Amino acid sequence: MLVRLFWGKIVVKFRACALFICLAMPVVTQALEIKSAYVRGLPPNQRNTAAFFSVENSGTEVVELQAGSSDAAARLEIHAHQHQNGMMSMQMQPSVRIEAGQRIRFVPGGYHLMLIDLKQPLIEGDSVSFSLRTVGGEELSVTAPVISVLNEASALNDIIGKQP
Repeated sequence: MLVRLFWGKIVVKFRACALFICLAMPVVTQALEIKSAYVRGLPPNQRNTAAFFSVENSGTEVVELQAGSSDAAARLEIHAHQHQNGMMSMQMQPSVRIEAGQRIRFVPGGYHLMLIDLKQPLIEGDSVSFSLRTVGGEELSVTAPVISVLNEASALNDIIGKQP
């Protein structure tokens, strides 16, 4: 749905408003807060993609975070980029340890949540629900907008704390 304001030649997309609302609403559990989550939109023939976000442990104890599940993909895995012998590679991580008071960023080139074997193509403006689990069994449900790889710079800035 497009709203056109001819006097200012401004075009506002309804999806952009919905996206802003999704990015502004953090997911909070007892000690963990997930902010600025989004899923990278790729061309329709891609079978895998990644989700990015920040997670902060405001509690007083260490939390081990694990991948959960999603209706959008056959499985989820936490990966980290590793530099070994002059080469970058992705390595699956069984969990991520988040110290009390620590914030970890899931960003391109670092930790990220892989959505593997997508059940259908993801289109910018769609929403994807997924879960993360703690080793203690607590489940965090997240709904994140799909943002095209061509448009993800501002969403990434929200995670890393830079102004566009």
